[in-house]
Formats: sequence, C-alpha cells, structure tokens
Amino acid sequence: MINPQAHNSSNSRSVITGLLLFLLFMLTTGTPGQQRRPAQKTDDSGQYLSRIQELLQQQKLVEAEESARQLIAKSPRNAMAHNLLGVILDQQNRGEDAEKQYRESLKIDSKFVPALANLGVLLARTSRRDQAIETLELVMRLAPRHPQATYNLGSLYSSKGDYKRAIPLLEHSAGLKPGEDPGANADLPVLLILTDAYLRAGETRKAARLIDYLERVAGDNPRVLFTLGLGLAAARDYLRAVDIFEKTNKLRPQTPEVLYNLGQAYFNLDRLEEAQAALGGAATLRPDDPEALYRFGLVTSARGQSELALQVWIRAIELKPVFPECNFMIAEEYLKNRRIVKAVEYYEKAVSQDSSQLIYQIRYGAALFRRREYDKAMVVFAGASSKFPQSVDALYLTGYAARAAGFFDEAIVALNRAREMQPDNSDVLANLGAIFVDRGQYQEAEPILKKAIELDQKNFPAHYDLGRMLVRLKRFDDAVPVLERGADINNADPGIHYQLFTAYNRLRRKDDADKQFALFRQLEDDRKKKEGETGGAATRETVAPVTRQPDKKP
Repeated sequence: MINPQAHNSSNSRSVITGLLLFLLFMLTTGTPGQQRRPAQKTDDSGQYLSRIQELLQQQKLVEAEESARQLIAKSPRNAMAHNLLGVILDQQNRGEDAEKQYRESLKIDSKFVPALANLGVLLARTSRRDQAIETLELVMRLAPRHPQATYNLGSLYSSKGDYKRAIPLLEHSAGLKPGEDPGANADLPVLLILTDAYLRAGETRKAARLIDYLERVAGDNPRVLFTLGLGLAAARDYLRAVDIFEKTNKLRPQTPEVLYNLGQAYFNLDRLEEAQAALGGAATLRPDDPEALYRFGLVTSARGQSELALQVWIRAIELKPVFPECNFMIAEEYLKNRRIVKAVEYYEKAVSQDSSQLIYQIRYGAALFRRREYDKAMVVFAGASSKFPQSVDALYLTGYAARAAGFFDEAIVALNRAREMQPDNSDVLANLGAIFVDRGQYQEAEPILKKAIELDQKNFPAHYDLGRMLVRLKRFDDAVPVLERGADINNADPGIHYQLFTAYNRLRRKDDADKQFALFRQLEDDRKKKEGETGGAATRETVAPVTRQPDKKP
C-alpha cells in the first residue's frame, strides 16, 4: 500500500528503436523497388523510365523529377511513372507530395507492389505505424518474397513489441539458418534489429550467438558497436552493454551520445562514481541538453549531492520548462531535505504538466498532507482516484486525507470502495476502523481493526487505534497487550506511550505509568521541535519520508 511518504518514478529515454528505424528507412526509401509491367508501357515510356531511373541513381533529382513529370503528362495512367516520381520527391524530403504520387499510382493499380512498398515505408517514417504495417502486410500477400517488405515489416513488428511475428521475418531477411552464423553478405542493420528482438523476446541463446558474431565483425566500427550496446541496454543486459559502450568510447572519445548511454548503463549497475563521470562528461559536452542534465542530476542525487542535483535540474527546466519528470525529481529532492514548501511548488508543476502519472499526484497530495493542508490533499487524491479508478492506493489516500480533514462520510465512502476492491488490505481496514473509533462506533470498529492486525501483525495504526478504543471502553487489561505490541512496532510514536500511560495508571501500575509518561513527554517535545524546523506535520499520521531512486531503465 502506498502511503503519503512513499514514491516511485520511471524516467527513461529509449534510443534503440529510433536508431534502428532510422537505419531501416535509410535502407529503403532510396530504392524504388520497381517491378515493371509491360502492359503499362506506351511506345516510348520504357525509354523514359530507364532515363528517370538512371538520373535517380545519379542523384540528379531535379532532372529526374522533370523527366518523370513529362512522362506523366504523356501517360497519366502510368503507375510506374507516378511511383518513380514519388521516390524522387521522397528523396527531396517532400513527403506529402511523395505520398500523393504513391497513392495516385495505387489508384491506377491497387496491387502495384513497388508503390505499396514505398508507401509503407513513408507511413512508418511519418509515425503511422499501424497503417504502415497494414500496407506492408498487403505487399507480403502479393509478393511473399519481397526482400524490402520482409525486412521493413519485421522491423515494424519488432518496434511494436510483436516479436512472435517479427523474428521469423527478420531471420528470413538476414538469411539465417538454425545453428549457423550469418553469411558473409548478411546485412548488419538487419542483424542488429534481430538481436534486439531476440533480447526483448527472451531468446537469450540466439541473442548471445548473434552478439558474439556482431562483436567479431564490427571490429572497430563504432556505429555498429554503439547500436549493439543500445540493444543490450534495452534488454537490461547492462553488464555486457557497459563492455560494448566502453569499447565504443575508446574508439570515439568525448562523444556525448556514447558517454550518455555508458553513464546510464553504469547507473543501472549501481556503479555511481563511474556513472557520474560519464554523465557529467555528456552534460559538459552538451551543456544546453536538458535530458543530459536531467540524467546527470539523477546520479548526483543518488550519491547524496543534493545541492548539485538541484542546481543541475533547475538549469534543465530553464532550458525545457515543460519537463514534468524533472520537476518531479526537484520536488523529491526538496522533500528529502525537508523543504516542503518548495517541494509542493514543484510537485504542482509536475502534475500540471503531466496528469497521466499517478505517482506525481500521489506525491503532490502527500506533500500537501505533510503541510497539514488536508482538504487540499483530499482534493488531489480524489482527482487521482477519479482518473485512475482501478487504483486502490488513490482511493485509500483519498479516505486517509478525508479523515484527517474531518470529512468522515467521504472518508468512509472512499475506504469502502477500496475495501471492495481489496477486502484483505490491512491498511484500508485500519483506517476504516480508526474512523469508526473516532465516531464512537466501537462495535463496527473492533472486528475491522482485529482483522487488520490478523492480516498484518506489524500494522502500527491498527494496534494504536484498537488500543485507544479499548482504553476509552475502560477495558484496560485488553488494551495493554495491544498497546505494548504497538510500542514494539513503533517506539518513537508519542501517542502510543500516552495510551499506555493511561492504561497502566488505571491498572495502578505506577512505575510503568511514570515510565510511559516520561517517554511521551520526551517524544512530544521532539515532535514539536521537528515540526517547527520543517514547517510540516510530524504526527502519528506522517512518519518520516521514504525516498527511493527512480526505476533504472535504459
């Protein structure tokens, strides 16, 4: 169960997919893939087509475009001419015009494979992956051995996480045979994408064989090594990724991208000193790159260098004001240093910039709670539970804050909803029982609190509230063992010692009562002093914050 002091964060930048798709498009967009149909030729169209292809191969794009348009003017229903013009325009980065020509070609012949293949690549390049897959699947039905479509479709399936369909296509494209290394003519980009697919699909033996092969053939090729390292990092094989990135770094020292990813791999292996050196190098080489600064801040924070982390992160959001994960980590750092007012400011920014992250809203509400702004915390938690209706944590915290704000009916509604979703949630039951105690509904409270303790014998609030209820009911003999167990769980809580003092006093156990009262006074004085230092609450409901590092991902 999440409490108002716990958090988790997942902030990562994935490079592998983008680079592999870049390789994919570089391989395909410059290839017309023409399959001529004699029935479409006029007497001189063949000469025009040959001339256009020759100009295209020579990269004389202006002349090629002029010739293609001349042919279309003479033969407007020539599918090959429209497709070639599309390729020419595509190579001039005129994507919209190219797409019109591909589609015009397909109006003339809906099964014209070259136009379909080129359109599929263009759709993928313009972030229309599902349409691209549909188009390339049609190519494969019409021409099952089409080499470019085989490769491109496999790559797109892989980028979508559909490795079951991706791997056979990529294996075919690479010409792989079971148990054998790739042939001498195997295409390295294909092998890199296939390696990534193997790693992500958990086919470790096949991946290991390809990795060994790629390391051998890559030699001193930093681009291949770097891409291989990205694949290993994406599959969370950070140890091997570090080896590859270190080798790449020796070949290309002082390269920001290499240092960045090397630092990330070190970070995920908890090699923080090396991570800080690498990420610091990347940030130095690119002082205006907010992402590099953000990652450098993460490792400095992990090493306990709070002021440096804050300095770096604040610079990052100056460069990139809409940066929710960075604002969130600034808030976390301020909270860790008990600067709650500043923490609230940055949590609010993170939530306003990205409301899709449940953890942002939970931590924002928790910070408000620590400032004793219980009604505001309740509103934040209620908004989170509305946006994430399946989150028991959000419902629990809504009830938790509503109870603190004195809105007991609202608290009961939220906690009962959480209880319906998780009947055996000890924290939910403990808070629900506490409300019944506060309202004097002792018959309802007792079985709920006992159930909470049965489910979790370390649940301090359940022991405290059951114990104080028994004291109220003057069942002192029953109260003492419950409260003693509670004090064993959390001896630093002043309230539990006061309740024990009361119970011992009524049982005429003077020495025990005096001892508990002295502990109560000492802890209460410490609480007030701590509250004065932090400007936040330090009550039984708000224990010291629990801070964790963000999830480590490539």
